Amino acid sequence: MLELAPWERRVHRVITITLWVAMIIGASADIITRGLTTNVTISLVSAVVYVVSATTVSDRWFGVRFGIETVTLMGALVVAVTLTFSGGADSPYLLMSVGPTAIATLYGGIRAGLTTGLLSAGLLALISVATDSLGTQVVSGMALYILFVLLLATIRRLLQDIFNQAQSIALEGQDAVRQFKSLEETHNTLLQLSEDISAGRLNAVDVGATMLDALINRFPGSAGKLIVNHDQGAVVLAARGVPENEGFPRTYPLATADLQIGNLEFTTPEMLGQAEEQAIEDAIQPVALAFANLQLLEEIVGTAVAEERIRLAREMHDEIGPSLASLGLALDMTAMQQGDDPELAADLMVLRSNVTKLVEDVRATVADLRSAPGPTITARIIQATVAFAGSPEVVVDIEERRPPRPAIIGDLTAIVTEAARNAHRHSKGTKIIISGQVDRSRGICAVSDDGVGFDPSVEPRGHFGLMGMKERAEKIGAEIEFLSEPGVGTTITIEWGK
Repeated sequence: MLELAPWERRVHRVITITLWVAMIIGASADIITRGLTTNVTISLVSAVVYVVSATTVSDRWFGVRFGIETVTLMGALVVAVTLTFSGGADSPYLLMSVGPTAIATLYGGIRAGLTTGLLSAGLLALISVATDSLGTQVVSGMALYILFVLLLATIRRLLQDIFNQAQSIALEGQDAVRQFKSLEETHNTLLQLSEDISAGRLNAVDVGATMLDALINRFPGSAGKLIVNHDQGAVVLAARGVPENEGFPRTYPLATADLQIGNLEFTTPEMLGQAEEQAIEDAIQPVALAFANLQLLEEIVGTAVAEERIRLAREMHDEIGPSLASLGLALDMTAMQQGDDPELAADLMVLRSNVTKLVEDVRATVADLRSAPGPTITARIIQATVAFAGSPEVVVDIEERRPPRPAIIGDLTAIVTEAARNAHRHSKGTKIIISGQVDRSRGICAVSDDGVGFDPSVEPRGHFGLMGMKERAEKIGAEIEFLSEPGVGTTITIEWGK
């Protein structure tokens, strides 16, 4: 169906108003001159039929093949009937007869207008010959048709050019608005990165989390996963959101002019347009630059930091550790000599317990310092769960500002992975969601499913998964909670550093 431009509707309205005025004037003049005879009545009826038809004709006729030609041909024939019964070239309805030519020019251009004008001129000539009214009026009428075609074709072209320019300006305005919004969002991302720098917390995980948060706020219901290239392979720095089952995934390269840094895997509930795709690419560009700078910084200071970590670990192990051990031994010997003062001995044993705890903390810190920085817990969990075959789907949505300490990250990963593996094998659900917030020495992770559930107080015979998770949690000083009821699903929560 043809979508008419506003100016076409307005010009059509002007033409129909002109036809109504011409018909009323022609009918009045014909009745006054000849009276209400049969020929006058036929002329009036045919004139009314044509004007009403020209006013109410549907737009769809101008969109189908040969629609314009059909409408204007029928109009020319009806007008010819009117002229035949009202005097031919001397008819008071002569001005009204330019209607088919004007409409053909409006919707079909100058070619259709000239064709209809020549047809109308030919019909007028035949009518004039048949009615013996051939004269200067015929030549004037034929010239009138051609003049209308040229005049209306010129007006049509001018209006069409104006309309096209207005549409072009409107599209440019929309593009400018979209570009402004994109720049504003990029500015907000850069502003957030600037705040992170000022606060001294700029790192790869924070940069990735900031970018994902900005994108998900712009596209509600979406989910994203940021993967960067590393010497040891691809590493998932951050993951946000739970993707829809019927979402539209897309991978965006994270790169600078000369360096491929990684990829952004982004899933949206609806298919994005070209402008939205470009907006995402514009949003990740400053983040790619930030990653490139971070990687360059790591290359420059990486060796120095590693050496400093080893030096600190050696000093703590060789100096602080033996000193604390000697202090503990001295406290033991002092407590043994206080047999006559039980209260003092008890206080010394409490102090001895605190020293023991301090020795354990020093050992854990030494282990952290000597451990090379590894993948984030998000990356570890994704790498562990990606091997799960079949349903249910496993979704990782962890807000990780800083990875957990190396001394506990292995046990944390094992607990979360075991919980996800049990849910995958036994829950019979449709989706498993691993969520949480992590910031080095403290955090919380939850593994939830919508499956059949179980009774946490009953340990199945021959299965020690729950016991193993409890033992690992106790080992690293974390708390683990099992919430489940048969038929309503399960949530296992591990929290540390409260």
